[in-house]
Amino acid sequence: MEKENLHLLIHEEIYRLPEDEIINEEESTEKLKDEQESSAVAEPEPEPVAKQVESTEEQPAVLKDVSEEEHHQDSPHIPHHDLPDAKPLPFAVFHTSHDPAENKLLHKIIDACKIPESDYKIFSNGFDQAVKFKKALVFVPEAKAFYTPIPYKGSEFLCSKPLSVLAANKNEKANLWGALQKFIV
Repeated sequence: MEKENLHLLIHEEIYRLPEDEIINEEESTEKLKDEQESSAVAEPEPEPVAKQVESTEEQPAVLKDVSEEEHHQDSPHIPHHDLPDAKPLPFAVFHTSHDPAENKLLHKIIDACKIPESDYKIFSNGFDQAVKFKKALVFVPEAKAFYTPIPYKGSEFLCSKPLSVLAANKNEKANLWGALQKFIV
């Protein structure tokens, strides 16, 4: 068998180890060109997906190309909050607590602020940048400044310690209440 047809039998890439000889410039440019050509990844052309069309008495069963729309799979469900895009919420509350006692405390805090139910919305998955609001109360374990209004995209928010800390510490409750009285005017 001749060496020139050997590449037809070998299906794996073969790499040549560098030799100790000095290679002249012409050979090195040819090798570089060959290496660049061989390193290009060749991908097969996609084949159309076909489905069987049921046969009738007049027409035998045939295979038909399926359009991309028929072959498309639905993406997984992503929760979406129905919020008006044009109008930001007057007041938003962001927290991550799932404890019923802490949620009860949260509702007491909101009731004490005397905000009408139509003017606020509570989000229990933490801060969401997609939500547009005028003012927001965010319960987080760490913040640059607690109980001080922070400007944010033409609005402002107030960071508070988490509800679990507030439930256990009266001083933190007092700090939050003092800040909320100034924040909600």
